[in-house]
Amino acid sequence: MRDKVFIVPEPKRFVFNGNWFSFDGFNNLPEFFRKEFNIPQGSWVIKKIDREGTGVKIKEREVEIWGEEKVSYATIIQIVMQTKKRLPEVEIEEEFHFPFRGYHLDIARGGVPNLDTFKKILRWLFLLKYNYFGIYFEDLFPWQKYPQIGKLRGRLSREELEEIISYGENLGIEVFPSLELCGHMENILSLPEFTRFSEWHRPQEGTINVFDEEAREFTYDLLREVVEFFPSEHIHIGGDETWALGRGKSLDKTNTFKGPELFELHHRNLINIVRDKGKTPIVWGDMLTGMYLRPDEREKWKVVLESEIWDDVIIANWDYTNLSEKHFREKINLFGKRKEKQIVCPGFSNWGRFYPSFDIAITNITNFLKPAKEEGVKGF
Repeated sequence: MRDKVFIVPEPKRFVFNGNWFSFDGFNNLPEFFRKEFNIPQGSWVIKKIDREGTGVKIKEREVEIWGEEKVSYATIIQIVMQTKKRLPEVEIEEEFHFPFRGYHLDIARGGVPNLDTFKKILRWLFLLKYNYFGIYFEDLFPWQKYPQIGKLRGRLSREELEEIISYGENLGIEVFPSLELCGHMENILSLPEFTRFSEWHRPQEGTINVFDEEAREFTYDLLREVVEFFPSEHIHIGGDETWALGRGKSLDKTNTFKGPELFELHHRNLINIVRDKGKTPIVWGDMLTGMYLRPDEREKWKVVLESEIWDDVIIANWDYTNLSEKHFREKINLFGKRKEKQIVCPGFSNWGRFYPSFDIAITNITNFLKPAKEEGVKGF
């Protein structure tokens, strides 16, 4: 029989005196949690108390909780899943280094999860005390104005999305959309009716011709419908890897490379659409500094970060390499005064394969999150 209890993430304080109590279930655990996690109904009582911070204290036939209620429920359920018919006499105090604890799921490059799988993912995120879940759509949001987009690629229905959002809300997790409205639009631009909006001669490259007003308005239509649909505070508007911007049709028109200016103009408008609805935009950070470009190109893109429009956004700073803590600390500090508003985005290194490259992923996550914690960023 297990004599130890593990809590994830590791709590601020954990006191276990070695005593155990017989457990037959709770009589007042909310029905949603009891049903979704198969927790038995019994004689034990959960009692909410007024105390600083967040935590759980298990006494005989009673569990005291304080602070963030759903975090406390997650801790209780973690313990029950480990110990089954007995509970330890413990006192646990929780504290999180990051207020934003998110998981970003790309459904655009492979099979789209079914509803049961989404719920299973959300249950795991709840147990691990995440509070945000981003769904990366590209072309797989069910736009009503453009029903042909994603039609043959397994897109989610509006009813399915509504259920996912509601399920996350019950677990204390904000489900928010992650879009691409400048680059990575190849699955949309490859449709015959939208090919004319491509910046490059090959729409598979994925960047939209921001110089073209009609093309810009098309992306604003896409964004407005998503903003209206999602009740979330956060809307991820994309913006990564737009390397072709200013190099195709727009260059043909002006004979002058205007990639950074076009990027700033387009994202200013996208940000305003989100802000006008009282929501917070998230944008990928790579093009703001040109961090993955050649040195000569990077100098041209540095002007983008000087714009004031980034003052009202969360910058998603992605890097999936297995480099040193020093490398990631430098990446975090690229954004200057906006450093503390960024979220860092390591990855699982599982794209294009069935299982992650664990050596790369674990090093990446560890070496990115440690300096993120020390530098005081918003989260991950």
